[in-house]
Amino acid sequence: MKINFTLTPNRYTVLAGWMAKGIMHLCLFLVCLAAMAQSKDRALTLDEYTKTKTFRIENPEQDTYVKVENTYVLDRYEMKPPYVFKYSDGIERRIYLYRLLDNKTKSSLGLVAMYTTPSNGKVINICVPNALADKAVWAAYIDDLKENGAKEAGLLSTFSYVLSREMSSLFSGGGAQSTTAAGAKTDYDVCFPADALVTMADGSERKISEVKAGDQVASYNTAHPKLEATQVLTVEVHENKDYAITTLTLIREEILTASIFRGIIQSTTYLEATDNHPVLTKEGRKEVGKIREGEKLFCYDNAAGEFVEYTVQKVAKGQKKVSKVYNLVTKKQNYVVNQAVVLDK
Repeated sequence: MKINFTLTPNRYTVLAGWMAKGIMHLCLFLVCLAAMAQSKDRALTLDEYTKTKTFRIENPEQDTYVKVENTYVLDRYEMKPPYVFKYSDGIERRIYLYRLLDNKTKSSLGLVAMYTTPSNGKVINICVPNALADKAVWAAYIDDLKENGAKEAGLLSTFSYVLSREMSSLFSGGGAQSTTAAGAKTDYDVCFPADALVTMADGSERKISEVKAGDQVASYNTAHPKLEATQVLTVEVHENKDYAITTLTLIREEILTASIFRGIIQSTTYLEATDNHPVLTKEGRKEVGKIREGEKLFCYDNAAGEFVEYTVQKVAKGQKKVSKVYNLVTKKQNYVVNQAVVLDK
């Protein structure tokens, strides 16, 4: 979203005065409300808070789920686009919101607002701790906010606006986590059944339950659409719960015009996953449960040695349930399951 303000630079100091006084209360209220919607939180430590200031994302326009040192995750908040501000000084300012998670436990630690001015590449990370954080962490946050606000014209006004908008969405029912029919949150149990076939780096296939950390599997190079190898860092296993599986029926139609036969050859594959597992569609990242008939996914044609588009012919939800599911964490954050390109999370 684009926000246009007529605000001259010499008014920043005036705004900063009242914003700095009220912004801590606004932040505390926001994170307390957000904490109510979280099932798995832990306190952000002071060392972790300090470390968040060094986090960098190579391409924030496209990178919505980023692992940092394989210890933390920056997960784009509700997949929202950046807030874009254009002030009268001609400098464009953007704020990208990311949830900060512990990569191992997927515990929520807080919210990272990445403030940037694209014209000069400046990036300032503002980490809002969750409500469990110690007073020392909150004190450091307020000190950093004051210091950055004094040095960077426009930071306090844009940041305050973003927090206000997000707080208003909580009042109107937004910002809540998706739940199952029974009310149990499943945001991070994003996985495949044991018999899902993973394409290995050599083109062979192996059940996901048989893949191990350190194995080389196939991945999709988005810059130059081709198959390349990536290493499995972790195999995540979730069990002791009934996981509803969605099945996507994917087809590819080829028109054959050989002299001895003219017609259509149809190839079919099936992708089974939990509703919240993201896959790569023609339009970009999308969760399985949000995919509709007619959409296109990228699948690997082993015979042709290339990735091609398959069309979703049918979506079947909840017809299959399993008690144990698997997910791979790879260096390149994607891999291939039942020919389809899927993403780590």
